[in-house]
Amino acid sequence: MKYIKGFDTLRAIAILLVLSSHLGLYHWLPENDYLRKRVWLLISGTTGVQVFFTLSGFLITRLLLHELEEYKTIFFKNFYIRRFLRLLPPLILFYTAIALFMWMDEISNSPKGFFFSFFYLYNFVPKSLYTIELGHTWSLALEEQYYLIWPFVLYYFSTKKIYQLIIYILVGCILAVYILPKFQFSNNFNVERWFIPAVAPIIIGSFFAFINHIKEDFYSTYFQNEKKLLLTAILLFLFPLYSPLLSLSFIAQSIAISILLIWIVYNQSSKLTSILNTKTFSYIGKISYGLYVYQGLFLTTGPAGEMWIQKFPQNILLTFVTAILSYHLLEKPILKFKKKFSPTVNSIS
Repeated sequence: MKYIKGFDTLRAIAILLVLSSHLGLYHWLPENDYLRKRVWLLISGTTGVQVFFTLSGFLITRLLLHELEEYKTIFFKNFYIRRFLRLLPPLILFYTAIALFMWMDEISNSPKGFFFSFFYLYNFVPKSLYTIELGHTWSLALEEQYYLIWPFVLYYFSTKKIYQLIIYILVGCILAVYILPKFQFSNNFNVERWFIPAVAPIIIGSFFAFINHIKEDFYSTYFQNEKKLLLTAILLFLFPLYSPLLSLSFIAQSIAISILLIWIVYNQSSKLTSILNTKTFSYIGKISYGLYVYQGLFLTTGPAGEMWIQKFPQNILLTFVTAILSYHLLEKPILKFKKKFSPTVNSIS
């Protein structure tokens, strides 16, 4: 398992979509339904999160399957230690800052909402307990809920059962998109962030990693320099521009991202991969996790903060400075330690 060129730039694109969205990009668009309902789904922060989700599902499933193939087991303890070492250090700093500002009454003081976030449950938090500085932690919660289950599925389930499970979950996600908003309780919750349907991009990324692993010889040949597949990915990603099924855009776009991921894996020497592997964007990709965590404090989930540190332009500058310092002084040293718990050499997931 080697470092995959191009993936860090996809992370960079994803985080830049999130940052621009939280800086208020939506409000800069002309008041046009097509732009605000359809074009927006190509450049929104939600789309950036979908890229993160799909990439995460693809990479982590790929790593777990290689581990299972090589060692005939999955080292569950080491997997969760790696997750802890990757995610917790920046979050501890973030939650310390949030708790301090809550105590000072600088931001909405919601202890119950804080605990929803801290214990990876913020995708289920009632709107009455919602704090905008914690809003982005719903996605971190969803990922951890998924990875509490997925490694065990890969280890204990047969190939047929994994296929069936993925189909059932995706059907459930599609139905939930249309059914959940019809219930009265949807007024009190962000139901689109519940595990079902929000997990769809992660499981789609996982599915593509799974089928690629099973038929690696086929995909390594089929995806080699195949430009039609790139065209297919582009058309699927542009799904919101032409489809009447606008609510299912996240499914189509996640499939598009997954196709692109496999294409990049098997075309590491291509011109497109070289373009994606630029130093600046690769670096932004490397610090993207810190950017995502800390922007919650500085950018909130839209230009809505009242503190000086939440005003433009210092909010975006502080986001980058904090993320850079965090990466070099905190995350990189811990990532070196993290490798002691990894049986394979792999890219950061």
